[in-house]
Amino acid sequence: MKKLLAMTFLVLGLGALASCGGTARYIDSPVLRLQDGVSTPTEAVSSLFLQHTEPYTIVLCNADPATDTCIESSTGLSAIGVGGVFLPLIMDLSGIEVNNAELVEETIRLKTRLVSTVNKIAPNCGDVAGKINIRTGNIVNIELANFYCNWMAIGNVVTNIKLSIDGISLKEQSFTGFYSLSLHGTGNANGSGYYKARVVSNRQTLSF
Repeated sequence: MKKLLAMTFLVLGLGALASCGGTARYIDSPVLRLQDGVSTPTEAVSSLFLQHTEPYTIVLCNADPATDTCIESSTGLSAIGVGGVFLPLIMDLSGIEVNNAELVEETIRLKTRLVSTVNKIAPNCGDVAGKINIRTGNIVNIELANFYCNWMAIGNVVTNIKLSIDGISLKEQSFTGFYSLSLHGTGNANGSGYYKARVVSNRQTLSF
């Protein structure tokens, strides 16, 4: 009986996280801080995402917004929820591999693959189309929207990843901002917070 009650409370707690999502911490349109002598968001974004030999990887960590540094022990971004018959789910996104990046007007079109796990097992998401939007008012965000992932225990889920960008350092080849992760379908999970990302060649160590 105690085990049943404990499992019920766990499921209810995870269900609440999945439904409300914690996405209140996600800020969609922070103003981009320009650094390193660049004068426009397009110049900063192009220098960061279009000058690397493909494929390259965007390495991610949870970060402290006061210092723009990775939180100790953070190995990526997370979404928490439930799937199947009350199965707790934790999706960890440690990186995004960029296989192609192309500037089309004020948008950079991306072809990517995720470096991620769900409950420590890599899901099959295939090639994921994304885009980096550059909008008026120094607003920049990355979207990987409405793509399917298959994971052994829960089947197909629709996944969304949003990264708003509030700062770019060309010297560090890094950027910071707010993130929102979600997956919905036979499993449901959400997560949000503040992140730091670094763009690295796939010949480099994929870490900070």
